[in-house]
Amino acid sequence: MQGLRTVAALLVAIYHIWFHRVSGGVDVFFVVAGYFAAKSLLRMRTAASTRERVALVVAYWMRTLRRITPSAVVVITGTVVAGMLFLPESTWEYTLPHGFAALLHHENQQLIASGADYLQQDIAPSPFQQFWALSLQVQIYLTLPVVLLLATSLAAWLGRRGTHATTVALLVVLLASFAFSVWYTAVDQPAAYFSTFTRYWELVAGAVLFLVMRRGLADKVVANALGWVGLGVLVVLGATLDVSTLFPGWVALVPVTAAVLIMVSSASGAAPVVLSRGPLAWFGHASFAFYLWHWPILVTYRGWSGHDPGVRGGLAILVLSAVLAHVTTRFVETPVREWKRLQGSAVATLVVVALLVAPAYAALSYWQHVLDERQDAARARAERAAAGGDLSDLGADELVPAPSAARLDLVDVYDNGCHQVADRAEVIVCESGVPDGSRTIVVVGGSHSAQWIDVVRRAAVGLDARVLTMTKSGCLFADIDALGFELLPSCSEWAARALDKVLALEPDLVVTTASRQIGDHDEVLPAYRTYFEALDAAGIPVLGIRDNPRFPFDPPVCVETKGIDACARPRSRFYADDEPRGLAGLEQLEHFAYVDVADLLCPDDVCPVVQGHVLVYRDPHHMTRTWTLRKGGPVEQAVIDQLDRTDR
Repeated sequence: MQGLRTVAALLVAIYHIWFHRVSGGVDVFFVVAGYFAAKSLLRMRTAASTRERVALVVAYWMRTLRRITPSAVVVITGTVVAGMLFLPESTWEYTLPHGFAALLHHENQQLIASGADYLQQDIAPSPFQQFWALSLQVQIYLTLPVVLLLATSLAAWLGRRGTHATTVALLVVLLASFAFSVWYTAVDQPAAYFSTFTRYWELVAGAVLFLVMRRGLADKVVANALGWVGLGVLVVLGATLDVSTLFPGWVALVPVTAAVLIMVSSASGAAPVVLSRGPLAWFGHASFAFYLWHWPILVTYRGWSGHDPGVRGGLAILVLSAVLAHVTTRFVETPVREWKRLQGSAVATLVVVALLVAPAYAALSYWQHVLDERQDAARARAERAAAGGDLSDLGADELVPAPSAARLDLVDVYDNGCHQVADRAEVIVCESGVPDGSRTIVVVGGSHSAQWIDVVRRAAVGLDARVLTMTKSGCLFADIDALGFELLPSCSEWAARALDKVLALEPDLVVTTASRQIGDHDEVLPAYRTYFEALDAAGIPVLGIRDNPRFPFDPPVCVETKGIDACARPRSRFYADDEPRGLAGLEQLEHFAYVDVADLLCPDDVCPVVQGHVLVYRDPHHMTRTWTLRKGGPVEQAVIDQLDRTDR
C-alpha cells in the first residue's frame, strides 16, 4: 500500500511537471483512502449501541484531523511565504481565495466557482490548487461515516447483520455516484472534475474492496500477476492516452481498477516486489506531504522563471518536494499523529488543530492585508489617470493600474449586477448616462463590447443621451448558431433575446464589437452581419468597433516577470490586414458606421502592453478601464459623429 501511494504521488507530480496531463494518480489516492477509511470505521458493525457507534465516528474524525492538518498547514504557510517572495503581484488577487479555501477544505468548490467565472478563465493555476483532492477527501470523510452509521444503526434496529447493511449502503452510494459522474462529466466536465459526488464512488470502491477482500486470493501467482497488470496499466495510462478532458466519468474506471488489482495482490501477500520493498515502499509514509509540496514548488518555479521546467528543473522540483515532504512528515505530522495525549481526547485534538491552523490563517490574512493596501493605492492612482490626470510624476517602472490591481480595473457593470454571467441566458438591461435623456444609446455584446461602456457614457453626457447596457461574458451579439465555432451553451438564446430587445427599444444608436480576432487577423463574421442587417432593416444606427488583440499570455504577469519591452508583439501578429476581413460587405448598410481602434492599440506596427505608464490590458484580451478612458477619444468621437449623422 505504501509503495502504491508513492507511485501515485510520483505520477501526479511527473505529469504535472512535464506533460500537463492527467495521470490517474489522484484516483489511486482516493481508492486507497477509502480502503483505510473502511478499515477504521467498520468496527461500527459490532458496536453494542448507537452511542458507541457515534463515539467511533467521532474518534475517526479526530484521527483524520491529526493526520491531515499538520502537513496541510505547513504547506499552506510555506506557500504563502513563497508566494509573497516569488509570485507576480498580478496573480495575488485570485490566489488568496484559494489559500483560504484550502485551509477550510473547500478548494474543489472554489475551483468550480473559478471555472464558471469568465473573468478567471485566463488566470494561471493557483499554488493551492492541489488541495482540491484533499478538500474532496475531507468532505467524504465527513459524510461517509454518517452513511455507515445510519446503515449499521438501521441494521441493528431491524436485527439484521451489520456487514450486509453496510455493503448494500456502500454499493448504492457507489452506483449512484458513478452514474452521476458519467452524466455530469458529459454535461460539464471541468466542474465534474472537482465535484465531490463524481468522485465519491472512487473512495467507496476502496471501502467495498476492504469488505469483500479481507483474505485476498489463495493463488499467489495469479495475485502477483494482477498486481503487475494493475501497475502497468496505471503507469502507461497517462503516457498513452490524453484523457484530461474525459475525467472523471467512465474513464476513471481505468485507474480505479488498476488500483484495485494492485490492492488485491497486496491483500493476498503477493504485491509486486517493486511496491513492497525498497525506496517506493519506504517513501510511502511521506507521499501525502509530497503530493501537497510538489504543486506550489512547481507554480513558484513557473512564476519566478517565466517558463516551464526542463529536465534539470523538473528533477530539482521532485527532489526538493521529496526533502520537504520527508521533513514535514517526520518532524510535524508524525509527532502530532502519534501524540498519545491527543488520542483519547477530542477536545485536546481540536485545541491542537486550532493552534496549528492559526499561523496558516494569520499568514494568509497578512498576505491579504498587504494586497489590499497595495490595491487601494493602485486604484486611487488609476482613478486619477482615468480622469486624465498627469502621470509625469510616476517613476520609470510605475504603471497605472499597477499589475496587482489590473484585473480590478474594469467597468462597474461587473460589480453591480448589470453584466450577465457565463451560464445564464437572461438579458440584463441597466440604465446609466443622462437620466431621462432625449436619446438612447445601447451598448450590447460580450465582454469586448462591455469594456467601452464608460467611453460611451462619457460621450452620452454631451449628447443628452441615456445609455442602456446589455452585455454577457463569453458571448457575442451575433447569430451564434451560424458562427462555425463553439461558445457557451447559453449564448445562442441570450443573443437572440438581446436582438429582440434592441429591435423593440428602437434606440438612436447601438454600439457593439464588429469583428473577431482569429489567429493573425480579425474578421467581420457572417454571424455579425446577420444581426447588423436586421438592425439596418429596422432603421437602427449601429457603430461597430474593431476587436482588440488576443495575447497568448497574461500581459500583467509578463510585465512583472519579463519587463515591458519583452511583452510587445508585432502588429502583424493580430492585424495582418489593414481592415477586418468581411468589412467591405457592410458598406451597403445605410445605418452602419465603423471605428478602427487598431492604430490606438498598435501604433507604429507594434502592439505594446504598456503605453505611457498605462497598462493597456488587464488580462490576455481585455483592456483596462484606465486605458480605454485615456485613449478612447476616437471611439467617443465616433459615437458623437454617428448620432449627428443620424440626426441629419
